[in-house]
Amino acid sequence: MQASALFRYLSALTVAITCGHLLFGNIVSGTESGMGCGPHWPLCQGQLIPPLNDPALVIEWTHRLFALLVGVSILALALGAWRRERDKPTFVWLTTASLALVVVVAIFGGITVLLDLPKAVSTAHFGLGTLLFALLVVLAAKAHALAPTNAGGSTHRWALFSVILVYLQAVLGAYVRHSQAGMALPLWPFLTFFPNLAISPIAHQWSHRLFAVIVLGVVALTATRAIKSGYTALGVSSVALVLVQIALGVLTVWSLLNPIVAMLHLAGALALLGIQIVLTVWTWPVRAYAPVPAQKGEAQAS
Repeated sequence: MQASALFRYLSALTVAITCGHLLFGNIVSGTESGMGCGPHWPLCQGQLIPPLNDPALVIEWTHRLFALLVGVSILALALGAWRRERDKPTFVWLTTASLALVVVVAIFGGITVLLDLPKAVSTAHFGLGTLLFALLVVLAAKAHALAPTNAGGSTHRWALFSVILVYLQAVLGAYVRHSQAGMALPLWPFLTFFPNLAISPIAHQWSHRLFAVIVLGVVALTATRAIKSGYTALGVSSVALVLVQIALGVLTVWSLLNPIVAMLHLAGALALLGIQIVLTVWTWPVRAYAPVPAQKGEAQAS
């Protein structure tokens, strides 16, 4: 399902812009700038271009401009699919779904501000934004696939399982951040192996760390199958990234939730998610179609 060079370029660019928007959103959260524009949306302090004299306002306003750039890039991608890739229904559907989802993400962003950053809505906003990122990675992976391949075995199933787990871990991490549970267990890896889970912040942080161990195991098994299927680079980079992720998680706690370190931690999560998605798309079995039997008259004519 090779796409045109322009569409491949647009798909990769849109993935990069969306990833940047998610990372900048992490900076907004880490610097507590979510209400920098006040309880106003889509305007900032009731103005289209507010006076940029407050750091929190500048950060939040820039985040909104970044969101606008994401929307424009997805619209351009959709127009490219509708005009140049009409013979490839998968591209048309994926871009259309992305365009609809970016509108939903924007609405949730507005609701988050208007309701003064409730943790459930903020987490949902992140979850939808990450889902949009994942959808765009699927599109880019399909656009850059050179030829249909059958990896054989269960590689695609393990890769899909890894995608689901990494996504859930990222959303859980967002909930930990928005519920102010990032420092609930200031020692690493555990304050105790069985902490008091009746305390919600401790339960959230401990669950996030325990889930990281599960993700490590599943990604390692997926990487083993990927290497056997000939996707050595994707398999090795998966294991390397999940180990880097754990190290960045440690540094996030040790740095007392430094915004830059926390952003790098999210960047690792998005990179790991992206690689698992690419592996899933590229190893997905190609459906074989049986040849259509010739009609009786055609058989006699031949």
